[in-house]
Amino acid sequence: MIKVCKIHCLSEALSPITHMMGTSGNEAIINRESVLYDSVVRQVPVLSGNAIRHRMIRESGALHLIKMCELEGKLNIDQANYLFNGGTLTESSPTENLSKIAEMQELLPLIRLLGGSLRNQVIGGSLIVGRGILVCEENKETIEKMLPKDFELPNTRLRSCEDFIDQYQYTRGDAQKRKDANLIISEVDNDESNLMIYSGQSIIQGAIFYHQFIMQNISELEIGALLNSLYEWDLSGATIGGSARIGHGKLQTYYLIDLEKETPEAIDPQELIMNYRKHCEEKKEKIVEWLFSTFPKKEKRGKA
Repeated sequence: MIKVCKIHCLSEALSPITHMMGTSGNEAIINRESVLYDSVVRQVPVLSGNAIRHRMIRESGALHLIKMCELEGKLNIDQANYLFNGGTLTESSPTENLSKIAEMQELLPLIRLLGGSLRNQVIGGSLIVGRGILVCEENKETIEKMLPKDFELPNTRLRSCEDFIDQYQYTRGDAQKRKDANLIISEVDNDESNLMIYSGQSIIQGAIFYHQFIMQNISELEIGALLNSLYEWDLSGATIGGSARIGHGKLQTYYLIDLEKETPEAIDPQELIMNYRKHCEEKKEKIVEWLFSTFPKKEKRGKA
């Protein structure tokens, strides 16, 4: 049993990051949080912990489980919601779930880590996910308090947060404006245009975010589940935020594993990933059985 595991991450933007918090007029506004710096409150860009948790860990981990258990195209909506979104409470009357919970804890280290909701009971997880804190002058003191002693910030990137903000503007085209429109479209209406300009703020390529994952009283299988999710996320494109379809959101993440455990032996991240994958392969039939017995397909009610 491992008492505490902290995974410290630095994620570098390899393309503009468009993680938004809303709009001002027609312009999308980058997600920010209030930071007290030099006795002044500044609005500093941030990646939400919710986005990091979902995109990097839950979604990529769920897709891997589905592939390992050969469940493509076979899940009902409750099963899909449980794997991808943590599930929802859909029944008000509690039932005896102890055996189901015990099976889940043994079969699904990823869900044991993240937590989730059965149809009538919420089950907590062991993972705490930190926000993506921009490495800038305004956040320097905060980040240094969170880092281990042998983990140094890249001082060449310590500029004011506003230096990392840029603007983008794109145009969504109109087929009627093509030079060969008359050869493609039966009827061209030159008085009507579907051209649309959209714009917003982005975080520039080269910006770095610090974030962390914290787990308490866990097994090596759970660490392996998290590292495997990060690996699968990286394979799938390693994006976060919006507009990945046009080249935004690409990150490159480096991490350091910091353990407090009962035995002093070092751990090998690749070995942890392989052990987790071996567990999923060996237990896949029982995992499928658990999902379909816990979330059976609901019968459709006929019309009166």
